Amino acid sequence: MAVRVSAQGTSWATPGPRQRFAVAVAQLGNGTPVVSVMGELNLAAVPGFERTLLDVTEAATGEVIVDLTRCSFLDSRGVRALVATRQRLERPDRSLALVAASAIVMRILRFTGFDESFDIYPSLVAAGRGKSHG
Repeated sequence: MAVRVSAQGTSWATPGPRQRFAVAVAQLGNGTPVVSVMGELNLAAVPGFERTLLDVTEAATGEVIVDLTRCSFLDSRGVRALVATRQRLERPDRSLALVAASAIVMRILRFTGFDESFDIYPSLVAAGRGKSHG
């Protein structure tokens, strides 16, 4: 199965110039939405991230993937946003998967115990194929 991120419909929302954060929304070739995070997902960035997640989860059906491979920092508010989204999608036909190749992000997810609560993939290709860590 070829996994492609489509350039069509990709939108980047970058908060103010002093914040080191950006979020993009794209789709895999099979239509699965991917929310990609770049930079620090901290107190200042979480409101925009939460709005993006809410928009995507309301518009999509099935699985939603959050790609954290370019996320350099994840604080407790970012973790809470992910948990709230997972809970909002907690139905047999809906799910939230994470792509977290970063050692920093994986360490935070392990430390909080949420590494056991999410399907976590080492790459977007693996997420598209359903092959998680573990």
